[in-house]
Amino acid sequence: MARRLFPALIVLAALSISSAAKMRTDSSPEERERVLDYTHSLEAYPLAKDNLQKRMWLTEWIVNNSEATTAPCCDELKSLDEVNDTYSQQLRMQALYSQAAFQLEHPDVKSAAIIQAAGIQGTLRAYRAIQRFDPSARYPLLDDLMSLEKHGKLQRYLEHRSRCMED
Repeated sequence: MARRLFPALIVLAALSISSAAKMRTDSSPEERERVLDYTHSLEAYPLAKDNLQKRMWLTEWIVNNSEATTAPCCDELKSLDEVNDTYSQQLRMQALYSQAAFQLEHPDVKSAAIIQAAGIQGTLRAYRAIQRFDPSARYPLLDDLMSLEKHGKLQRYLEHRSRCMED
């Protein structure tokens, strides 16, 4: 059931972005803390039972707030569905949630590559947590990105990916 609702949530969020952009506001300290809590929880426990509600709240917060600007990370993340659609949507959205949390934690950082890297790193944390639960979950792209991260080359890779840097 949750897997069926999640695509609808994504479509709803995408449709809401243009109209919500006019209504964007600053959030309260409690809401910012909730963003951080939910994001870190989703990275550590991406398959927990209460995650659909967390993802719905985070998506709405991203659409309606003016404190974080998120962008889909690399067109390649779209390819996750082709490999295994079991967890692909959660992993793609995690990149957005992790970008937002990073921006709240580091408000002075404006580099798109650094923000993109933070989003990918959050996705990779969630991916590693999923693999602990389901060792058969494999995404070659994420394995490659983990290798880049391990060797300290992830940010440089993202800097050279012009599609990741478009606003």
